[in-house]
Amino acid sequence: MPEAPASASFRAMLPRNPILHARLLAALVFTLATLACDDPFAAFLGDVPLAPTEVTLYDYVTARLEDPPAFDVVLAIPARVDQTLNWDFLFQIRGGVPELVPFSAATDSVTDSGLRITSERFEALLEAPEDGYTLNAPVTVRAGDVLIARSRVDPTQFLACSRYAKLHILAIDPDEGTITFRHLANPNCGDTVLEPGQHGSL
Repeated sequence: MPEAPASASFRAMLPRNPILHARLLAALVFTLATLACDDPFAAFLGDVPLAPTEVTLYDYVTARLEDPPAFDVVLAIPARVDQTLNWDFLFQIRGGVPELVPFSAATDSVTDSGLRITSERFEALLEAPEDGYTLNAPVTVRAGDVLIARSRVDPTQFLACSRYAKLHILAIDPDEGTITFRHLANPNCGDTVLEPGQHGSL
């Protein structure tokens, strides 16, 4: 007689009583949650990178088409505004003043993309606030500033939530029309932790 498939053998071990079946399933979920340090989603979360990444953005008004003026917090990469609407803020120099401009302040659309200047040092900033971001106005910046960025709601996620990043402005070159900053972005939707090598619980 041929052997029963492993899946059939497993089904045969389950109790036929639906109440006992439900209790067994609940116990299994509880055990998995306990093994995951009380966070059943821990296995699906990524850590904040250990080291920041440095990027340069170009003045939206004067830059060449191929030079990205915007930044996508969700993917933590520069973006060209002629190729995508998936970005959260852009760089511009207006009247000689360098500014980072949230998506809603640069377009007719309304999103949760926002910026918030903080007095904390880049390394000491370990968690992003959920509120208090500038959404509808440009934010004047200078070299040395530390900001927190909140992304648009990520439509690829099951839950409606934003991503968070911290930025440290390293240099602004008005003649070249560039801004250079380093950043650390939390890869998890809705997770406000900004400590390198760590993540929160959802």
